[in-house]
This record gives sequence, structure tokens and C-alpha cells, in this order.
Amino acid sequence: MIQQLQTARSSITRRAPTDPPRVWGLTAGQLHDAYWRARGVQCIRRGQRQTWQRGAELYLLLEPDQLVAFDLGRICGRLTWHNAIVTRLRLIDGHEARYSEHVVTDEEGFVLRIERRYRRSSQRSSRVVLTPHRRVARIWMAAHSRREGWDRVRRSVPWPRVDHGKCAGATFTLGDADHERRLISTLVECWPDPGRSISGIEESDPGVWRPADGAARYDEVRIGPLWLGFDGHESHRPCIVGPDWTGDSPAHLSRGEPAPAVLDIIDVELTDRPHDHHSRAPGATYAFCKRVFDIIVSAVALTCLSPIMAIIAVLVLLEDGMPIFFGHRRQGRSGRPFRCWKFRTMHRDSERLVRRLEDYNLCDGPQVFIPDDPRVTRIGRVLRDTHLDELPQFLNVIFGQMSIVGPRPSPDDENQFCPAWRDVRLSVRPGITGLWQLHRTREPGEDFQEWIKYDIEYVRQASFLLDLNIIAGTVRAMLLGRSDRASD
Repeated sequence: MIQQLQTARSSITRRAPTDPPRVWGLTAGQLHDAYWRARGVQCIRRGQRQTWQRGAELYLLLEPDQLVAFDLGRICGRLTWHNAIVTRLRLIDGHEARYSEHVVTDEEGFVLRIERRYRRSSQRSSRVVLTPHRRVARIWMAAHSRREGWDRVRRSVPWPRVDHGKCAGATFTLGDADHERRLISTLVECWPDPGRSISGIEESDPGVWRPADGAARYDEVRIGPLWLGFDGHESHRPCIVGPDWTGDSPAHLSRGEPAPAVLDIIDVELTDRPHDHHSRAPGATYAFCKRVFDIIVSAVALTCLSPIMAIIAVLVLLEDGMPIFFGHRRQGRSGRPFRCWKFRTMHRDSERLVRRLEDYNLCDGPQVFIPDDPRVTRIGRVLRDTHLDELPQFLNVIFGQMSIVGPRPSPDDENQFCPAWRDVRLSVRPGITGLWQLHRTREPGEDFQEWIKYDIEYVRQASFLLDLNIIAGTVRAMLLGRSDRASD
């Protein structure tokens, strides 16, 4: 299952560079203009006659082959207080030079991991012009060259009414298939509600947009932000984790069926939804309260349970000798490595036995779950059934490396299986317990998909009440003796 997921994800990066992408029958240029229409902005390209949009609050003056993406909200204050007729904006683009993802395979073509390779960031820049006046936009539309357009705009506006500024943004070239794909990927990440200005699409799951007549299957795992085109071969994968998108299939394009339409600005649906509710960060108050709660609970637990921990240490020592504790290297918040401590529950040579027992592993992902695992000691089996082996992790919580509730702490080699999911789960501290540990079903072929689903669900919905519910559910599971854990 995990190999299917990785092979399918890597196929997206291998699309032919000459194949212009379409999503929902719309070109990259149409998607770009729909993005700006959703913000009350009409794109005006030099030398191209266009129909004026009723309800447009701003005009974005572009070159004929220019596509741009930036956060208009960051400069709204500037546009309001400077009260300029023309705002000449310099977009600083240093994002795409930071790193790239590379699929590493073995000699037989099976995916081993995905590597993120960093390189020195280099800043590129381009210029766009914003104006609330149609008269200025009309001058730009009639110009034959960029220099002529700017000179005519400059002569038509008093110098004090021209503002110059800069902000972070990205520029792409219309007609370059690779640039168009990167634009669509950027829009998927920064545009949570394309249905505002595109008719004929619907949000089937949070952040997952597909054609309105596209039926979702019950066995699909779709984690947004995600755009699913018409009949794309990638869209039939059982598990797709955003940010990602699948283009329209050539077969659909050849049928010439009606496509969703880009709405006029006057018809765009207004909404109070936040700019990006799919990746919101928990509030400062919640984060502070959670940290205080973690410290108090961990300190009380270590104090009260110290006699039990001493007895466990003696039992581990008598059965299999030293060491008493097992510290596995895991990744914490923002990918910082730390040692996740537990009482040792396996024989000292357990690492060498993993490959011999691969055929008995029931997990479809990078974890290991073997019923009646022969690597586990007798006292280790009791500790795992009661979850008492995890008591030393309260020390990790005290040190700020973990939290009581959060995603399961996992090592770097496991996180490499899905970069987009990795970045979401590493945005918070890992936890001693969490949604996945509480709700996983252990159904064959579903474990890795559930891991992705519940980790991302927790990060999106994190709240103090949810944490308390997870803690209560964990206590119930411990009292019932649930023991279907993956090997850690």
C-alpha cells in the first residue's frame, strides 16, 4: 500500500513538461484569474482587450504572459492609508529555491524514501501594478510594450499619488507548462475556497475540491488541501494527501464536455471563512495553557508513580539485564530530534530480528505490528498491555520535547514516507497519546491511511477540550487492557 502511495505521488513530478495542465477544464491562466476574482480583483493584461468586470475593487496590471500569487491581505493597510492611485509592487520570490523533493528507489524500482534536499536560497523579483481606477487600467491595456505602458501610466498620475512597495510573492510564466503546474500547486496551498469564484465544483471533504458530479468512494482517503480534476489517473489512487492536485485526463478533454465556469466578480459568493483554515495554528492562549497543563500533570505523575517505576526497573533488569530504558531517536516539533524514552520491552537483539519477521508484519506503513511478537520479553508484554512502558515519556514532556496529547512521535525515516503529512504533524509537539492511538482499527491495508487521517485531524482541530477527551479515552483503553500497538 505504501509503495503504491509513493509511486503514485512521484508520478506527479514526472509529467511531461510540454503537457499544459488543466483542472476542471480550466487552464492555469483561468485558474489564476479566478483566484484574483475571488478577491475582487480583475487582471488586466497589456495589449489584450478584455471585458470590464462589474464589482471590481482593484485592477491588477500584468504582462501578457505573467501569472502572480501573493497575499493581498498583507498590503491592504498600505493600499488604504497611502490612498495612492497607482501602487507599483515588487514581488520578492525566494520560495522555490529552498528545497526540492527527490524519490529514492532501489534497483528494482521500489520506493525507499523521499529525500528533501536543501540548497541556497536565491531571491528573484518581478513587478506588478495595482490600481482602483479603471482609467489607469485602460491605459495599460492599450499599451504595446511594458515601457510604453508604464510611461503612459506615470504621466497620467501625479507623482505624490504613486506608491512603491514590496512583498513576498511568486511569479510564473503563462505558456510554460512547468511554471503553470507550479502556479496550480501554489494556488492549492494558498486558496482554501476555489468554489467562491468557480461554479460546478464542490468541497466533498474539508479542503478537498472535485467536480460537482464526481462521486467519492467510501474506501478513498483524501486529505486536503487537494484539487481533483476530471478522470485524472492519479485521482483513482486509494490515498492522496495534500497539498496536491490531479489534472484532467486527456480522455475527458477530448470529449469536449462542458466545464465549470469562472464567475464574474459581481457574482462571487461572499464568505467569512478565514484565509487558510486548513492549516491554522493553535492560538497562543491554548498553547500556553496546554504547556502549563503538561508540566503540572507530568510532575504529579512522576511523583506519584515513582514507586511503580522503581519496581518496573528492577523487573526489567532481572529478566533481561541492562539497559533498563530504551531511547529511540524521534523527531519533535519543527523536526528537532530527541530521544523518546520508554522502559525496554524487547530483547536486546530485537533490531536484528525485524527483517526475519517482515512477513508477519500487519502494518501497511513504516511501523511494525506483529501479533505475539517473539521479540517482546515477558515483563515487556505486561508493560505494553498496560502502557506502563511509556511512563518515562513524562520526562520528555517536562523537558518540552513532547506533550501529553499529540501525534505519535516518529523517526525521520518514517516521516519521509509522506512529506506533506510530515510537515503538518511536525508543526506541533508529539504526544504520549493521541487520536490515532485511540481510534485506529488495525484493518488490513488501512493502518497507514488512518495514521495520516487522525494526525492531520488532530492538528486541525486541536483544542483543550479535545485533549481532555483523548486523555479520558486513553485511560478507558488502559483499563480495558487494549494492546494492539505498533512496535516502537
